[in-house]
Amino acid sequence: MSSENTNEIRLFSNMQIWYHKHIIHVIMFLIITGTPLVSPAFSWLAYLFGIPFSVFSGVSATDQIIHTGIQVCRIVHRGIGVVWIIISIPFIISMLPKIFKWDATPQKNADESWSTYVKEGVEDSKRVYIDFVYPKRMGKYNIFQMLAVWGVIAICLLMLVSGVLLSVRTSINPEFASIVRTLHLAGYMAMLIFLIIHIYLAVHPINRAGYKAIFKTGTDTVDHAKKKHPGLFKNKS
Repeated sequence: MSSENTNEIRLFSNMQIWYHKHIIHVIMFLIITGTPLVSPAFSWLAYLFGIPFSVFSGVSATDQIIHTGIQVCRIVHRGIGVVWIIISIPFIISMLPKIFKWDATPQKNADESWSTYVKEGVEDSKRVYIDFVYPKRMGKYNIFQMLAVWGVIAICLLMLVSGVLLSVRTSINPEFASIVRTLHLAGYMAMLIFLIIHIYLAVHPINRAGYKAIFKTGTDTVDHAKKKHPGLFKNKS
């Protein structure tokens, strides 16, 4: 966890910073191209995608342009999905060997109950995000962030598998394809909810140092980290 500078502690690796920056672009394009496929209420997005291609296809009616846009969105959506898989490969290779060092599992003391751990974890999160003060025991992540880490991994796997199946839906059972589409939509909605909460917390004043770390330096000062992430130091002299 330590950085080369003894006055700093490393919170994120260069690979984590690189992946976090690029996954923002991927998710943005997946949402923009996927939303018109989900609801007719966003057909105007498909219309925008369809306008440039309608010039070459010769169509002019609104419904034809929207239809063209839907096809463009579908193709781009799948292409971006492939890009997501490609950039995820080096990230996964880098992170998996360190899975036991993610600090994303409960840091419960041996002599305390789970109910006490959860209660103090919730209180710690309230202390940080509602009371705007530093936590008492939080490590690199608070209890809700730990849940979010594994939840997002599960959602991403769901979106990946269901997305691949939907790309070959004509080759699978129609009823099964309908179930897969529902699961993909559920994952989409869950990801939207997560992103809203994640963006809010990311720009929260108390997370200013973390924001800088994940986008630029990857580090925080030891003095600040001891206040914001006291759990990282509990086993250190």
